[in-house]
Amino acid sequence: DRKTCYALNVTYPTTEQQLRLAVSYVVQNNLKAKIVTKFSHTIPALSCPQQNTNNNHAFFISTEKYDSGIEIDAENLAVTVDSGVRLRELIDEVEKNGFSLVAAPYWEGVTIGGVISTGAHGSSWWGKGGAFHEQVLEITVVVPASKSEGYAKILKLDSHHPLFNAAKVSLGVLGAISKVKLSIEHRFKRSVTFNFTDDNDIENVYMDHANKYEFADITWYPSRHTAVYRYDFRASLNASGDGVFDFFGFQVNSILIPESVRGAGVNVELHSIMLNLFSTSRHTSFDPWPNLFYVSKNSILRK
Repeated sequence: DRKTCYALNVTYPTTEQQLRLAVSYVVQNNLKAKIVTKFSHTIPALSCPQQNTNNNHAFFISTEKYDSGIEIDAENLAVTVDSGVRLRELIDEVEKNGFSLVAAPYWEGVTIGGVISTGAHGSSWWGKGGAFHEQVLEITVVVPASKSEGYAKILKLDSHHPLFNAAKVSLGVLGAISKVKLSIEHRFKRSVTFNFTDDNDIENVYMDHANKYEFADITWYPSRHTAVYRYDFRASLNASGDGVFDFFGFQVNSILIPESVRGAGVNVELHSIMLNLFSTSRHTSFDPWPNLFYVSKNSILRK
């Protein structure tokens, strides 16, 4: 829903210690807290703590200003990041130093803490798979504690800790994520080719497709009987080309675009005309494809 989310207050920690103090305040005062970021939060009302009851017990902790730490361990191929660091900033920093992230979600308008909390993923069956959390080596979380411990404490979890797997995909309910240590690899390029074809035999082809290409992807449009196979694999740094893949659907767009799409959907629902629904899905899903894929260089979009 689009309802306004209310809270008693919001705090903006800039360090791990300040984050611990924020959690301590929440626990000590018996408040309902939600960790939020600069970008956005989950769409459902679940993202609003204690709504429709007593807003004086709802509290926000924002990681917007907890975003300065990116420490690269070149020898051990790892990077430690503050929870509020944006995914794009992390990618740019590791690439600048000659490394690459192995897996990342398609949408880059997220923080590292947000990626972990939501279980975001890319697309791959190779290695550990395309899930971002599979690249986590260590995670630091701030959790509630007893009065003698100051109402909050910092836990540093690695693969040997029994709570490690739970913390990697906690959906934000096991504590406030403070820092994340990720595995990285030496820098590489990627080659991407799209094949628009009939969706015949897609149920038998997808496994071969996923096994053949490290970052394979399939976008399926049943109403058009069309499948878009993405041939996506590593390329040598010597390979020609230095473009950036800019998918229109994941770019920043005018608010008028989502508002108009949402309005069209609401109109269809109100009139309960399924034919219009199918017609709308056909046009919005496929017709724009020729204009959706670009390769950009120096921020200039190119078809």
